[in-house]
Amino acid sequence: MKIEIDLENIFRDEDGFPEEGLEESIRRQVVSRLTEDYRKRLFQRFDQELGEIMREQIGKVMEEQMPAFVDDILNAKYRPVGRYGDRGEETTFRDEIIKSVTEEMQYRPQDYSHRENAFTKAVKSIVELKTNEIKKHLTEQVDTKFKTDAIAYAVRQLSERLGLDKK
Repeated sequence: MKIEIDLENIFRDEDGFPEEGLEESIRRQVVSRLTEDYRKRLFQRFDQELGEIMREQIGKVMEEQMPAFVDDILNAKYRPVGRYGDRGEETTFRDEIIKSVTEEMQYRPQDYSHRENAFTKAVKSIVELKTNEIKKHLTEQVDTKFKTDAIAYAVRQLSERLGLDKK
């Protein structure tokens, strides 16, 4: 049994006209594949280089413009709006920061430490640290004095019992 396949029939349309030969089909697919690969590589490299350029440019702009931008933001006037829509006095971010820091720099102890502000916590921790140092120093002095007095008392008692009293 012999089976033959005529490839010419495969590459023809329904009317028998050749659409594309085998050689042309292979060439077209190879060219398509290569151009697609080069296109992907080209776009990847383009994206990479464009990203680097943009990072550099943004960095330069930030260095040049950031101080002025921050200064503008700090000095920009605005009117704070409360929770229920009531408007406050016109102010700036700089004034609000100074006001907030000033309010937080007050010593206000609370019942619970999580309610205390940072300044109060800092003052308490410094006082506790210094108190512990003083306590340690006093304890060392008291211990030394107690040991000396205890040894002197023991020597006196032993001297009396052994009759070694120096009068």
